[in-house]
Amino acid sequence: MAVPVSAGLLADIDGYCAALTAYRAGDVSPIVRAFANAALRAVSNTRQLVEEIETMVESWNHKLMARKSSNAWRILDLTAQRPVIDSATAALELGVKQPNVYPPLKALVDAGILSSKAEHNLRPFWRSDEILGATDQFAKRAGHRQKS
Repeated sequence: MAVPVSAGLLADIDGYCAALTAYRAGDVSPIVRAFANAALRAVSNTRQLVEEIETMVESWNHKLMARKSSNAWRILDLTAQRPVIDSATAALELGVKQPNVYPPLKALVDAGILSSKAEHNLRPFWRSDEILGATDQFAKRAGHRQKS
């Protein structure tokens, strides 16, 4: 996962602009401090996200009641890295034919781990609302700015 140092800089736009102004005037200390603080915030934020995802995966391991040889477990691992997936991608990642991913995907939906969606006239896809929520919170903590 990339550590969003730029987002840390944008969390304090006034401070960043002041540091740039000082840098242009020949004082490098404020910009160095701004980058160091942004990097520390980004690392802390990323660690929090990783811990949240690890906790989710651990809870999923208790929710999923599939045999240990089921591809549902492999898709579960994939979901931690890709919270939105379609059947073609799941089949490619698992090295199986596409029809063979539907039963394990259904098992994950039945366990409440994934939800199945078909939006915007696209093929169905499956997503982890928990991980998507965690990444949204990650973006908010990072100072992600919405378009106005």
